[in-house]
Amino acid sequence: MRASDFACGRLLVALLLHCLVALQVCGRAGAFTLLSPFSYSSLSFKNLLNSVLLSSNANLAGGGRNLKSDVLEDASLITPKLIRKYGYPSETHTVVTKDGYILEMHRIPKKGAQPVLLMHGILDTSATWVLMGPKSGLGYMLSDLGYDVWMGNSRGNRYSKNHTSLNSDYQEFWDFTFHEMGKYDLPANIDYILSKTGYEQLHYVGHSQGTAIFWVLCSEQPAYTQKITSMHALAPIAYIHDMKSPLFRTLVLFLDFLTAATRMLRITEFMPNTKFLVDHSQVVCHDNAMTQDVCSNILFLVAGYNSEQLNKTMLPVMLSHTPSGASIKQLEHFGQLMKSGHFRKFDRGYLRNQLEYNRMTPPDYDLSRVKVPVALYYSVNDLLVSTTGVDRLARELPNVIDKYLVPMERFNHLDFLWAIDVKPLVYNRLVRNIRRVENHKAKLTANLASFLAMQLQRQQLQNQIQMQMSQLPANVHLPHGLGMELIATTTPATTGTTTTPGTTTSTEDELEVGFGTTSTPLEALYARV
Repeated sequence: MRASDFACGRLLVALLLHCLVALQVCGRAGAFTLLSPFSYSSLSFKNLLNSVLLSSNANLAGGGRNLKSDVLEDASLITPKLIRKYGYPSETHTVVTKDGYILEMHRIPKKGAQPVLLMHGILDTSATWVLMGPKSGLGYMLSDLGYDVWMGNSRGNRYSKNHTSLNSDYQEFWDFTFHEMGKYDLPANIDYILSKTGYEQLHYVGHSQGTAIFWVLCSEQPAYTQKITSMHALAPIAYIHDMKSPLFRTLVLFLDFLTAATRMLRITEFMPNTKFLVDHSQVVCHDNAMTQDVCSNILFLVAGYNSEQLNKTMLPVMLSHTPSGASIKQLEHFGQLMKSGHFRKFDRGYLRNQLEYNRMTPPDYDLSRVKVPVALYYSVNDLLVSTTGVDRLARELPNVIDKYLVPMERFNHLDFLWAIDVKPLVYNRLVRNIRRVENHKAKLTANLASFLAMQLQRQQLQNQIQMQMSQLPANVHLPHGLGMELIATTTPATTGTTTTPGTTTSTEDELEVGFGTTSTPLEALYARV
């Protein structure tokens, strides 16, 4: 046999095995009986993959043994252990939602510091904020800057698959979309964090679905806006009718069929995190594997092509932690948003919509209720979030402080988390916006305190003058209004930036991101402080 024939045969076998891996990942347990021999991720199958992919080249043959130990270890560690490995403190907290889901939160604690809540996207977990290591992970970066970092896990992912009464094997467990995450999960997380830290407000950072559930929270429970200092939306999801991803656009074409098929087959979970996935992503996707480009192309197919910002060495880590499970109903809800062009509640069909919403079509989420400072970060090459969708979202949000288009043409959906240069391209600006919000809030607090002190002093002077005037002899008559003139002339001028109740001035730095462009009513100052 010629060497070229052997190489071609080896490549075909490799691609076939990779397809089997993909099918196993995409299918729920037991859905594909053909793959049942591989369901236990046996050592023999792992060795088979190694021999097929690496045997013909002496340099590649040792590839599995020469992998960086950190990459192999990081691919296998859960989030708390991953954090501790790199010298940071780590805590695990559990929260129970009103509808009984038990959620796990991971924390890089900083006692007494301002809390920040990071929320991942669909099929992702808390690990996404730290898996790229201390030099690039946003969780580490915020901790180094002195923040108390909390990382949530939405219901249904590998860390939040428990319930007070339902088992995750039950179909009822998976009867949720991102709507329930915004209505139940986020309030539970926020209340827990604030009660633990003693703070009245926290900063929020969301990626993809993590932004959509925040809009849902504010629309459904607008009182929670008083508990948020600022919101930072990475690749914000709302209006996705012109999503460019060929994969998802194809799925939408067959949405009705796929919905009916999954219900008939009782398939409720989509792409869970399994030992099979963890073990074989290390074999198929490492630096010396000839199939590594297949792994990267899978990510590019979903998120957008950007090879220059992908750290291929870290592919086994990325693909071991993600995907990590979601409900089929979540995907169905996003598909409905794509078809309708609306950002609205789950469409249950005409009759059930009438019972649930008292109308034939589901209502839109009210984005005018998102009355917190919001910064939007988006990119041109994001196949899941279009620039026109972000433009429409920005028009409907009442308090956008920054709308930032990443200055890199190929920056994609996942680059907001894992890009090599994500820190200078995105995170530095995000932190700068957080600081600006904090500085602006501090100035409002100081201005309000100064104004109240002035009012108190004015009242005290008025009381003193009225007391002295009341002690004058009855035959002494003063000109009308003299008391108020004395108060006006004896009240010291304020030196703060607030000169009139309800108006504030702003620094040039703040004006860059939209602060101080409108007057602030005194009631609003009370509400935000």
